[in-house]
Amino acid sequence: MKNKVIILISEAMAGILLLLFFFWRLYFQPILKTDGSERLMGTGMLWLAASCILLMVLIGLQAYFYLFRPYRNRIETLEKAAEESEQAEHIRREFVANVSHELKTPLTSISGFIETLQAGAAEDPEIRSRFIDIIAIETSRLKRLIEDLLVLSDIENKRESEDREFDVNEAIERTVEILKPIAEEKEICILQELDKDMHLSGSVDRFRQMMLNLIENAIKYSYKGQKIWVRALKKDGEIEVSVRDEGIGIAPEHHQRLFERFYGVDKSRSKKVGGTGLGLSIVKHIAVLFGASLRVESQVGQGATFYVTFHSRK
Repeated sequence: MKNKVIILISEAMAGILLLLFFFWRLYFQPILKTDGSERLMGTGMLWLAASCILLMVLIGLQAYFYLFRPYRNRIETLEKAAEESEQAEHIRREFVANVSHELKTPLTSISGFIETLQAGAAEDPEIRSRFIDIIAIETSRLKRLIEDLLVLSDIENKRESEDREFDVNEAIERTVEILKPIAEEKEICILQELDKDMHLSGSVDRFRQMMLNLIENAIKYSYKGQKIWVRALKKDGEIEVSVRDEGIGIAPEHHQRLFERFYGVDKSRSKKVGGTGLGLSIVKHIAVLFGASLRVESQVGQGATFYVTFHSRK
């Protein structure tokens, strides 16, 4: 809009200057020559020269906005696209490197223990039993990692899932029931606070996956005998789902990166509790599918609360 106004003003001024120029040539210049007003004529010529310069400037501005500005905008768009493409390529390379490392680690461990058993360690019942247990743990970890990668791939590639209206409370209660045996092993009590009559539209399987990851994450990083609160509340026409624990907590400087793939506050602890580094990233991707917002509140030693707010769809 601003460019169009400048162009219109320049066109108007150029037209006025041209009219003044012809008026000068046809009327004033012949009169000044006949009555000998050389000084006045010289002043008029200077004014005319200045007007011509101004006219050229205005024409230059007009040429810029008509001809060069679109090309400049196009160049800026291409530069931005190239920068985004470079960032995407960097993320892709980093992801491939992380996946390769995460897959290679358990495979190397499994391969090493198998070679040791083949070399004669299998003859000792105690060593054989211990090594087989370790191989089973690493195999289980590898299986979970592959499953999480497949889930993430399905979500990112927007593979079809059944979208329908579902009961939020029912989905949460069924997920809690699945995780109760794991929580009971650590004597952790899962408490629920759910408002009545809450429904969402979308994939109930994706919603359950999100809740499973959040609650399982809370169990992993909680101490024995602690509590976990799972809430789903109506707030200003929206549904806010939260999972709160009393566990080790997360320092504020890590909050922004928690949902990145393979990002770990304490990677050694994450592996110890069976984490793949993809659980919270999956949560983020599912939240995006639902058009929901995601945030975390936590301090070291004070537990953590993850909030997912589902906005009303008009």
